[in-house]
Amino acid sequence: MFRSQILLAVATTVLITGCASSPGDDLPPHGASLRHTMAAQVYRPGDEAPPMTGDKAVSVMEYYRNRGAAPSVMTSEIPGI
Repeated sequence: MFRSQILLAVATTVLITGCASSPGDDLPPHGASLRHTMAAQVYRPGDEAPPMTGDKAVSVMEYYRNRGAAPSVMTSEIPGI
């Protein structure tokens, strides 16, 4: 009796496992989300670039205009070094 219950439990488990769907069947192929993200971040000819506003735009333009200037030289010593 006990042996037949174990065999029935094992057979039921095997049948249920065989009927289960494969995990990930409903997901896109591996790496598709990464390729989509990379494609969304690339500008192609004809695409409009978003305008820059605010402090970030000011700092970028100042750097661009002064990038040929010599770097500032520190003239005073730092205390404690």
